[in-house]
Amino acid sequence: CRTWSSGGYSFDMGPSWYWMPDVFDDFFASFGRKTSDFYDLRRLDPPYRLFLDNGRTLDIPDRVQDMEALFERTEPGAGKQFRAFMQQAQYKYSVAMSDYVKRPSLRLTEFMDLRMLR
Repeated sequence: CRTWSSGGYSFDMGPSWYWMPDVFDDFFASFGRKTSDFYDLRRLDPPYRLFLDNGRTLDIPDRVQDMEALFERTEPGAGKQFRAFMQQAQYKYSVAMSDYVKRPSLRLTEFMDLRMLR
């Protein structure tokens, strides 16, 4: 992970989060290659850190169970809501990745899909 510092502040030059690894895997596989042929990923601990106004920091965990516990500690009942959100997000991601992102994007109507309203 690379950082840049200026004026007493440090900035993450990323990538600190590796979003949608399946997209990268599929892309390289279409050329008969693997992502590991080109780069080596290292897990960061913590993967993300927030710096709050009061000078405190908040480390964001990378495991869903740990994130749920963090939400629950912050606000009782929020862990359950986070779990429900993640279930809905997983459904939408599955629908999107199986069909939605492979559309040619020629018309606005291509992006209208009743399954995404669930």
